[in-house]
Amino acid sequence: MVAAALAVLGSVSSSAWADSYTIDFKTFFNTATADNPFDTKTLNYSVAKLTISDLAGGNGVQLALQHNSHTFAALSSAGNFVDVLWLKGPSGTLGNLSGASLAAGAGYSATPIVKDIGYAYTWNLDFAGSSLAEGQSAVLTLTGAGLSAATLTTIAQQTPIMLSLGNVGGTYGLAALGNTVNFVGGAPVLVTAVPEPASYALMGLGLVGLVWARRRQAA
Repeated sequence: MVAAALAVLGSVSSSAWADSYTIDFKTFFNTATADNPFDTKTLNYSVAKLTISDLAGGNGVQLALQHNSHTFAALSSAGNFVDVLWLKGPSGTLGNLSGASLAAGAGYSATPIVKDIGYAYTWNLDFAGSSLAEGQSAVLTLTGAGLSAATLTTIAQQTPIMLSLGNVGGTYGLAALGNTVNFVGGAPVLVTAVPEPASYALMGLGLVGLVWARRRQAA
């Protein structure tokens, strides 16, 4: 009985655990540097945070994007808004669960979307108007084969996820660039790796079996 219980616990493999990663956006392409448009500048705060989590069942990921309240230069009192989020990953279906709404045409692109310094992306997550203003959030899903938090964050270490901030003013708000500034995400940070619901059930069954077996041996 002990062997059987241990076998049940052992069957809860690492593949049954759901990963969750966070990415902060602090570094942007310094458009104010006329002689070097690819010069970057890093803030001491994050303008936005992206959390990428595995969906239950392993058929995709959830993206939770929070646009933080911050002091980055804005063109007007309305503040900045997130215009687009670009990332690279396998094809799939885009869903908008809650928060800011997506613009028409948002989704997977079979033709690579080439942005600053040659980064090529396959997902264009374009938000409607100024719906993702400071303090607002959006929760999206990407579903399809090969889409997982681990896969997307591994790719992001080579092709950083990029965020376009709109309604930018001050030194960086160049009208010729549509008053937008592009930020690149920092290194993904693993926040949690928790068992999926079915794994909890298996673990519980295994632990109950171990307790029962120990009591029988002690009797």
